[in-house]
Amino acid sequence: MIAWGVALIFGLTAAVFVGKTEGRAAAVQQEIAGQVVRFHVLANSDRVEDQEVKLQVKERLLDRVGELLETAEDLEDTKDILKSNTKYLQQEAENCLIEAGSEDGVTVSYETDYFPVKNYGDYTFPAGEYEALRVKIGKAQGHNWWCMLYPSLCFKDALNPVLEEDDEKLGKVLSDEAYDTILKKEDVQFTFRWF
Repeated sequence: MIAWGVALIFGLTAAVFVGKTEGRAAAVQQEIAGQVVRFHVLANSDRVEDQEVKLQVKERLLDRVGELLETAEDLEDTKDILKSNTKYLQQEAENCLIEAGSEDGVTVSYETDYFPVKNYGDYTFPAGEYEALRVKIGKAQGHNWWCMLYPSLCFKDALNPVLEEDDEKLGKVLSDEAYDTILKKEDVQFTFRWF
């Protein structure tokens, strides 16, 4: 009977601990999501040709977005500029596809969507809802490319993640806890043992 009481108390304590940990993780994800704007380009498929077209569209739009955001002073400016220029960016993406000889359609939108956990090198962005400029080419079923437009941090590619610009920008807009969460190198795992 005493063993059952101990097990019940232990179980309740563990449940409270897990609940608090999950709540804290959700709060950190929401803080990160509230301070960044992602850029996401989804290829039609994983065929080599489709992946090459994706990179061409990415390069074209990154150039155009860079020009548009030269006057952006903060997060809200960035959002406003992107939202008001989706038609222009859509046209640029369409032109790029035509020049590449692709018959795929493309959509460019500014939206809030769910993103899974993204691990690149030492950087881990938690899963959750994020605002993003999203580009969907064709069926949008191929591997994607992404970066952050605010603060301006972009990875050259998924296989060789290198920040192209100083990652201290991210540390300036996030709390220490949120910044440390992104830079964590391994997940902390808790195990319970009976002695």
